[in-house]
Amino acid sequence: MKPIFVRGVSSQFRLTLAIILSVALLMTNNRLDPIRQSLSSVLSPLQYLANVPGVMLDWSAEAFATRNMLELQNKELLRQQLVMSERLQRFEHVRQENERLRALLGSPVHMDSRKMVAEVMEVASDPFRQFVVLNHGSQTGIYVGQPVVDAQGVVGQVVEVSEFTSRVLMVSDTTHGIPVRVTRNDVRAIANGMGDIDQIELRHVAKSTDIIVGDLLVTSGLGNRFPEGYPVARVISVSRDDGQSYAVIYAQPLAALDRIRYVLLIWPDETKPFTLPNDVQELIKEAADKAAATANSSAPQPQPVETTTTPVTSEVNQ
Repeated sequence: MKPIFVRGVSSQFRLTLAIILSVALLMTNNRLDPIRQSLSSVLSPLQYLANVPGVMLDWSAEAFATRNMLELQNKELLRQQLVMSERLQRFEHVRQENERLRALLGSPVHMDSRKMVAEVMEVASDPFRQFVVLNHGSQTGIYVGQPVVDAQGVVGQVVEVSEFTSRVLMVSDTTHGIPVRVTRNDVRAIANGMGDIDQIELRHVAKSTDIIVGDLLVTSGLGNRFPEGYPVARVISVSRDDGQSYAVIYAQPLAALDRIRYVLLIWPDETKPFTLPNDVQELIKEAADKAAATANSSAPQPQPVETTTTPVTSEVNQ
């Protein structure tokens, strides 16, 4: 007959066994290092594979953030390039206007205007119609007739505006004409499109007109559409046949009409007047005051005049 209550291992025996095992592990810890290293070498590929998803996730997040940052930097650099190119285009015109002299005379010079970078969404280039569609419309203030340029020269003008997009007729379109002048001698003409993005024509120009190959054509400012001084094209061919009433003159547009991606929209009427900085104005004022003081000190001083008066007495007879 089995006993009802089975007596187990005593707690004292368990404690003794635990102490013996602990001492044994402490004594053999250094001797187990080779085994531990071998197990680590065997398990390290598994640990690496376990970390792969996390590493890939971190790498993907970093690559995505880096790409977004590079795209933003690229757009900002492109915008700055367009703005700086637009300013360089007007450098020769501004120099001819002698802005420094006008500023010293206190006359405001319209040096800058509101601008906006737009991206080309669609391009239509065929002999009958040549235009581009931009990603800005009336919501951002675009209006019909607004001039459009790129980093090299005039692209065209806005002819149709919706809420979020706008259509730009390029200078090469057969229905487009723009008043231009030759920078070499200020000869004025009208540049008309021919349906060819690489060529425009100067029509109704007298054969005696002084225009030669290589002349730079810029906007003349006539017509109140395009501001004066923006490059349009360069003359590539001049023909003066006796059997023709006018000279046949062709020019090549400077804008990259065949590979245009970004353009610059200009608001010519929203200009910022140029004024001298305050420190320069103070220097000019001080120089003028010193000049006036020097002029006053060098002027001959009037000499005092001595006058004698004779007393007048009147005798009254009593």
